[in-house]
Amino acid sequence: MESVLFYSTQLSMIGLFALMFYRIRALYTASYPEENTRINSILNRLIESDITLNDQYEIKMECLKKAQMFTGVQMLSLKRSNEDLNSHNMAWLHKAISLYLIGAIDYIGKHAKCGASTRKELIILVLKSNLKLSNLMVNQYFEEALYRELSSENDLMVRAGAKAAKSWSSDKQVPSNLTLSYQLNDWGVFA
Repeated sequence: MESVLFYSTQLSMIGLFALMFYRIRALYTASYPEENTRINSILNRLIESDITLNDQYEIKMECLKKAQMFTGVQMLSLKRSNEDLNSHNMAWLHKAISLYLIGAIDYIGKHAKCGASTRKELIILVLKSNLKLSNLMVNQYFEEALYRELSSENDLMVRAGAKAAKSWSSDKQVPSNLTLSYQLNDWGVFA
């Protein structure tokens, strides 16, 4: 009698485990086609180009491209004449360059109707990539440009960058008296 009870308990437990595995598998299979259908739907929409990128993202990337091109052109002569431009002993030069570029990048962003946070993000990206500045230095120069006094040296540097970017945006060239090299010489940075 005990053996019959023992075997029936074992068979019941095996049956319960089998039922549990069957239910788990059934639940998994029931949810898998929905997930697979959703993924296939997204892939089909991507293939058919039904999904488009966010317009703001496209504008931001276009502004970044323009800001990098402008900066590259303006920095070319400086990089040729100062091979160690990114070294720490050139920090005195970084401030002047940064203020000029902040004015230019801000103008490029405003011209494309970017918000203030997007323009700041563009400024940070361009300064960090071209001058190898730390976040701390970029933020310091940004604040100096933002809270500058009217007609101060910082104000003149920022305005010169904005005027250069304005000219570059419309004519695809910067007048010689608005170039970064000219402005640095004019401000007495290289004196």
